[in-house]
Amino acid sequence: MTQQPLKSRYPEGKPLEDDIGSWWVMHTKPNCEAGLANYLERREISYYLPLVRKKKIFGGLRRTRTILAPLFTGYLCFALERDQHSLLYDTKKFVRIIKVDDQERFVKELSAIAKAIETQGENFSVQQGIPVGRRVAILTGPLAGHEGLVVRRNRQEKLALSVHMFNQSVVVNLDPATELEPI
Repeated sequence: MTQQPLKSRYPEGKPLEDDIGSWWVMHTKPNCEAGLANYLERREISYYLPLVRKKKIFGGLRRTRTILAPLFTGYLCFALERDQHSLLYDTKKFVRIIKVDDQERFVKELSAIAKAIETQGENFSVQQGIPVGRRVAILTGPLAGHEGLVVRRNRQEKLALSVHMFNQSVVVNLDPATELEPI
């Protein structure tokens, strides 16, 4: 049996907004995100797992491979009604299920992250916590319509896109031509 390539979103192409009201976050056991994503897909449960390409060193000869790895390790977002959570309990790959109280904010933050992954390639970093910065609305460029924080790193302005549920931020380079509006 060949394993299907890991997908970031199931069903593919379905907007995150379509599942507003039924999003939950699964806190996974270490290195179980891919297994859980495959598990959810086999049961036709909608999920989102932001994936990025990373170079990993293997073996004694120090060969490198490019792999798809979760952007936020230890978390997987899924959409399922509360009364159907019993479908998940036959797997031992997660620690707990976390309720998403502010569904609209959560989807808006994940949409911004998905757009950043799509447009920035590998030109971003993930940091723990929510940085201090000036809150802005992005008016032009690939991230137009989203919000973020303008922060300074190494004498350069960058844009931090935060996901409050994970207490983590994705920091991307800010194009000087991008128009911003303070909020």
